[in-house]
Parts: sequence; C-alpha cells; structure tokens
Amino acid sequence: MLYPRLITLPLRFEMKSKQTHTLVAMSLDEEPTIAEYFSEHERYRCGYCGSQDTNYSHGMWAHQMTVQDYQDLIDRGWRRSGKYCYKPTMNVTCCPQYTIRCDALNFKLNKSHKKLIKRVNRYLITGVKGAHDVTGRKQEDGSGDEQGGHKGVEVSLAEKAKPSEMVMPNNFTKMGEAADTSKSNTSVASDTVEGSSSAHSKVSSYSSKSIRSCTSTEKHIPRPGTGPDPNKPRCRKAKDIRAEKRSHKDRQKDEDVKNEGKKHRQEKSLEELLSEPDKVEHPAHKLELRTVRSWPASARFESSLQQSHSVYHRYQTSIHKDPPSKPNMGQYQRFLCDSPLLEKHEPTGPPEGYGSFHQHYLLDGKLIAVGVIDILPACVSSVYLYYDPDYSFLGLGVYSALRELALVRSLNHYAPNLKYYYMGFYIHSCPKMRYKGQFVPSYLACPETYQWVPIETCRPKLDASKYSRLSEEGLEDKNKDIDVDQVLVLHKGTMLPYSFYKSKKSRGSDEDEVKEYATYVGKTCAQRMLLVRK
Repeated sequence: MLYPRLITLPLRFEMKSKQTHTLVAMSLDEEPTIAEYFSEHERYRCGYCGSQDTNYSHGMWAHQMTVQDYQDLIDRGWRRSGKYCYKPTMNVTCCPQYTIRCDALNFKLNKSHKKLIKRVNRYLITGVKGAHDVTGRKQEDGSGDEQGGHKGVEVSLAEKAKPSEMVMPNNFTKMGEAADTSKSNTSVASDTVEGSSSAHSKVSSYSSKSIRSCTSTEKHIPRPGTGPDPNKPRCRKAKDIRAEKRSHKDRQKDEDVKNEGKKHRQEKSLEELLSEPDKVEHPAHKLELRTVRSWPASARFESSLQQSHSVYHRYQTSIHKDPPSKPNMGQYQRFLCDSPLLEKHEPTGPPEGYGSFHQHYLLDGKLIAVGVIDILPACVSSVYLYYDPDYSFLGLGVYSALRELALVRSLNHYAPNLKYYYMGFYIHSCPKMRYKGQFVPSYLACPETYQWVPIETCRPKLDASKYSRLSEEGLEDKNKDIDVDQVLVLHKGTMLPYSFYKSKKSRGSDEDEVKEYATYVGKTCAQRMLLVRK
C-alpha cells in the first residue's frame, strides 16, 4: 500500500478564479476533505476466494475527510481501511463487493437472531454455555423423542388391539347355560339329539340378532307407515345450514385476529431482548458496552489501547492465523485506530458527535471484544470487529451487529436522518458473507446507478452472474455528469479549480486521471473535496 507524504493546511484557503485571475479569500465553515488519488490499479490477493492476483480496486489516501463526504462516498461503493479509501472495480474483480445497508428503524428479528440473543442472555443470567435453557436442561429438538419413528407406530397399533376394548354380546354365557338347564328336566335318553338341536338353534338365533344389533354399519329400517326414523335428527333447511357455516367462519376469523394481535403484543423488540439481563437482580455475568472516540483519540481510548491491542493480537493469530509478528501495535493503529474522519458536533446530532469510535464489550470488567464503527450523518458504518477467541461460543459477530443496529435506533432519537446500518460489503459469491442478507430489510447499491435495491430483488440476478446491474433499465447515475474543469484541486497549499491549475501547468496533462477520480467519487464530492496535485 502506498503511504503519501503528510499534508498540513491552514484554516483559510486562497481560491484562484480563472476568469479574473485574482486571488479570492475563502473562509470555510469546516476543514475540507483532502485526498490523494492513486491511478495505479495493480492486481492483489483476494481475501474471499484466496486467488493471488484477481482482486482489483481504485484507491486514494484521505489525509482528512468530512463525515458528509465519507457518507457520500460509501453510498458510491467506497470503504476505508485506516486512512486508505478504496472502491472495488466491480466488473473486473473476482468477487464483486456490493455495499449493503439495513433499514434499522424497520429491522425485523428472525428466529436465528432471537435464538442467539437468548443464548447470550442465558450465559449472562445463569452462566450456562451452549444450547441449554435457563434451567440447565438440553433444549429439545425431537432427535431423542420416543414418540417418533417406527417404534412409536408399533406401540400405537398394539394399544388399539387390546382385548378389554372388544365388545361382547350381552348375556352370551347366561343364555347358553339357560338352554342346558331347560333340557335337564326331560329324558336324557330320548331327547338328547332334539335338545341339542333346540339349544343350538336358540343360541344361533340370539347370536345373529345380537351381532346385527351391535353392527354400526347396518341401518335401521322403520316399518312402512310409521314415519321418519326417530333415531335421526329432524331435517333442516339448506339456508339454515349455510347461515350456521357463515356464522362459524366469522367467529373463527375474529378469533384469528384476536390471537394475532395477542401474539404481536407479546413479541419483544430488539431493545427488550437485549436488556433482559439488566433486569435480573443477581446475574452470573454483567456485560457492559462503552463507546469511546478513537480519532482523535480520547483519554479513555488511550488508557485502554494496550488491552485492546492484546485482544486484537489474539484474534488475528487464532482466527485468521496471522504470524505473531504481523499484528503488532503499529499495524493495529494504522488499520483500526487511524481515521481520516474529522470530528464533528451538531446541536441536532448524536451526543458524542460524528466520527470514528470503538465500542468496547466488557464482561465483568474484562475487555472481550471491540467493534470499530463510524458514526455518519445517515448511518452507523461497521468497520471491523475483533474478539477474544475464548468467547467464540457467544456468536459475537452477529451479536455485535444486533447491538450496532440497536445503537442506530437509539441515535435516531437525537439525529432523525441517522437511520441506517451499513454492514460493509455483501459478497454473494462468498457463502460466508451471505448472512448479512438475513438482516431485514436490507438493500444493495447498484454498481452502475448507485440506487438502493431490495436484496430480495438482487438475489436472482446475482445467482445468474457475480457482477450484475441491480437497478431497472432506464435509470442512470444522477451524479456522473461531471465537468472536469470544476473539480477542486489543492496545489502548494492553494485551492483552485482544475481548469486554472491546468492552464498554469508546464508539464504533461493529467486530465484523464482527474476525470477518472471525479467519475468514481461523483460530481458532488469532486466539486467539494480537494484533490492533491503536486
């Protein structure tokens, strides 16, 4: 990565006018963005697919940058790593990276999110790790349920065949005994055959009648002339039956609406779920979130720097398998502490102002994770997360995203325009990155028009091709019509339009490079940011 020379500027700039060729003193309400664009776009290793030379991007070094300029830049596909800002060359790079944002105010928790929050809450409240409920029992998933499978079917069939449930004819045994007794008063020698025949005929006659009476399928046939069957209800009119059915359906609808409203009232919000451990009188653990300004570094940030770097070192060497010498303090500060963003405070802005921050996750006073974020005029932008590998079981990657979503919603009370959560890049061709699309509702920035498109609409296009125009045909980039002469440049401490700089330049033209820069940053930023010209 190229590291340009440090540029310092006074608070007042002189702007030269091409038409009058006079110097015009210009006072600025805030310091402007100063960027140094790199026209070389060499191939480099892709961190997603592992290819050594297939990743392309455009880059610039931001010596300083306003939060509004960075907001406009990330809406055009830019991201920062320390003070270096880059924009993937979407139609060339191996793994196209689409800017993704979630509408935090309308965010909907899914089952996976709720399950994760409950798992963290369970650990904080009871100290129990893993898939266990608050009583310490393993959660039931049906895998060990004896009522399922073939064994359960056999048990069910056996219960239906129990003898005690069979229906026997009434007085069957007594009738047989009575027949034998009646014949005992006659002569056994002379009437043996006749008695046996009579007894057999009586038993057979009774048995056939009894079986017919116990058979439910045989209909009762009334005698002719006796009227309708008294065992059946009286006939009803068809209109009465229809009216009864309609009444039943209406009652069912009312009951469904009532149950749905009750379910909706019982469903807890993101904030309610996250705050459950705080309501417990004596939880097993206490998790505290602390937001500290990282640039310019606050006193609290400075005091925790060594501890933060220690967690980062463990994370990089354990999770990303970096050699121990790589994640040193200098690399850590360049990557996650240095920022081009200028601190800004407004009466209607966040209490801590806009700029770059670290969110510390303190478990019982111990730092276990750090979320690196930028608070911008329209969003909270996630930069990076690292954590102590000993706490991987908490799912801190997704949990921190839910916490940052909650942060957006809380800051919206102070800054009404701040309502989005930017999750970095969405890489559809990388399965591990698709989880970002589960934060609903989410939108992707079209790489050609920079319009925001619902991710549900984008998925079929990205399934067909890694790189795709996401917007509908007919839409165009509203910020692309750039007059290169109006691009603002900074030359030897003087701010002036490119047209004036070009007329005074003695060496070869660099207009193509300036035009390329203006195209990627957009018209608004090109006429507001200062492009360094040496």
